[in-house]
Amino acid sequence: MSDTDYSPEDSDAEYTFSDDDESTSYADDAAVRGKAKAKGQITFRSFSPDDLQGMIDKDIQDLAAIIPCELPIVSILLRHFHWDRERLLEKYAEDACEMFQSASEPYDPPASPVLPPNKRARFENSSPDATYLCKICYDDYSADETFETRCGHRFCIMCWQAYLESKIKEDGQCTIKCMGEACRTVVEEPAIVKLVEKPCYERYQKLIQESYVAANPALRHCPHPSCTQTIYCQGVSGSTLASIVPTVCCAEDHLFCFGCGLDSDHKPLVCKLVKLWLKNAREDAGTASWIKANTRTCPKCEQSIEKAGGCNRMLCRHCNYQFCWLCMRKWEAHGYNDSVCSTWKEPDPDDNATDAKRSLEKWLFYFDRFNNHELSSKLDQSLAERATERVVEVQEAGNMSWIEAKFMESAVDELTRCRRTLKWTYAMAHFLAAGNKKQMFEDLQMNLEAAVEDLSQLLEAPIEADTVQSLRHKMIDKTAYVKKRHELLRQDTAARLSEGSWEWTVEID
Repeated sequence: MSDTDYSPEDSDAEYTFSDDDESTSYADDAAVRGKAKAKGQITFRSFSPDDLQGMIDKDIQDLAAIIPCELPIVSILLRHFHWDRERLLEKYAEDACEMFQSASEPYDPPASPVLPPNKRARFENSSPDATYLCKICYDDYSADETFETRCGHRFCIMCWQAYLESKIKEDGQCTIKCMGEACRTVVEEPAIVKLVEKPCYERYQKLIQESYVAANPALRHCPHPSCTQTIYCQGVSGSTLASIVPTVCCAEDHLFCFGCGLDSDHKPLVCKLVKLWLKNAREDAGTASWIKANTRTCPKCEQSIEKAGGCNRMLCRHCNYQFCWLCMRKWEAHGYNDSVCSTWKEPDPDDNATDAKRSLEKWLFYFDRFNNHELSSKLDQSLAERATERVVEVQEAGNMSWIEAKFMESAVDELTRCRRTLKWTYAMAHFLAAGNKKQMFEDLQMNLEAAVEDLSQLLEAPIEADTVQSLRHKMIDKTAYVKKRHELLRQDTAARLSEGSWEWTVEID
């Protein structure tokens, strides 16, 4: 089906994401539909399984008003044509008989506009005392122990159940052919309702929904485990993915990319380069670079160091030497000056170095920093899990209300968002061509990273009664500053992406 077949006007809310902002604005449907989208914005809706089933039922009912068939047969026809209603109607107008035959459906042209009578699959038989031989198990059964499909094939109910459950549960099929020899007739939904248990039927319905979503480019299931939401988003195609990063959020607050399906927000990097980056990372995962990205040795005593927090300031517990986790320099000389280690610097000319070696060194530089923010983000998540406990500590130490003590959670939330963005800025920097634009981008990256490190350091500060108020003010101010730097970086990268002004080392069109 085309992505314009359904206009989701019955949904409760429409969400508009700007490509330069992670916040969501909930707008009145009429107001949103009545105004043009700003450049770089995408509009989407989140649907529950019931909402999605309503979309499917509406498509079936609309087509049944044109083609004189029962609803289950229309559903079979739509699945045969991969839910492409326009193509189905085109074939129906050209040659209705051929269209039905292509779907293995019998066709009797109606003599009048009145729909033909229902030809229902049934358990009952006009001769209740008759016995029937099931040609699957070759046992005799009474009429009420057998089931005859609309194509006239009759088998015992147990064989039908075993066959249908195998096709649905094991093979994952929702278009199931009759068991009759060489019969191509599809078993319709009312028959499946009668023959299988409720859990199996629910799985059958889910398979139909999955086929519907797979056929519609404007729909995508939320990729987060156990989430049942589906996102409806128009206007995202291969051509637009070179200029926008279509991050959406389902009703369960799961962020993901509608373009590539990655279960995270990968702004500011476009989908094609994300796939290339992840492919390179997978191929490199078993090499020394992966070990290098996850382990460190103290520059002074050479003891192994494990990172336990998000901050890059490391303290060796063996010799008390302080150094930077990224560039390994002494912290007294390094401090929070991220320009020392966040920007790739071309090495001095070396006649003995091959292009492959230079490329590997550059890759390791960016991958190390990408992986560091991914690791720090996970460590910051542990802070988030402890945030509630720390809020209680803050309340007790500073005699604050619950609302006043929530600044800890706000700081952790913003830190998590920034680390996610910073992680992908290093992947983006790897693909950016050298020049003024890349330098300006790295300046924004460096400023945000320095602010993030400051905030991360504050989160690890001890909570004491006489300093908690001061800590609260510092953290609130730093959180606001970090948020502003974050927005600035995202706005700048999104604007340049929309304008097509970024220069890449690989082709993305």
